[in-house]
Amino acid sequence: MKTKSANREMVRRLIETKKLKRVTVNEYVQSLISYSISIDDMEAEDIAKFFSVLSDPVRIKILKILEKKMMCVCELKIALGLSQPTISYHLKLLRECGYIKPVKKGKWIFYKIANRKLVKSIFSLMETL
Repeated sequence: MKTKSANREMVRRLIETKKLKRVTVNEYVQSLISYSISIDDMEAEDIAKFFSVLSDPVRIKILKILEKKMMCVCELKIALGLSQPTISYHLKLLRECGYIKPVKKGKWIFYKIANRKLVKSIFSLMETL
């Protein structure tokens, strides 16, 4: 119980420091809790996965290449100098997040950008960093 009273005291001091008028400790705590409730855990996980896919340089390169031209695994393998299993692994992750999609042509499967606007936005964002 000591922790609960210590938290209340901390919040009380915070309210004083911020010079918040007519706000009780309970009201302020509830307002803080409402911020975390505004995004549910599943949505947060989806967003984190969406961005984590972009955390690998190989996947960024694949997106940049596919932005220029639709390619099959063997073409990406040559372009990037990586093994087929490595390329396939990265394509799978990009496909699962909806960045790319497969296009079957006869016996061949090519990959292309699924949402050009999204990919352009991602690269535009990166340019501002």
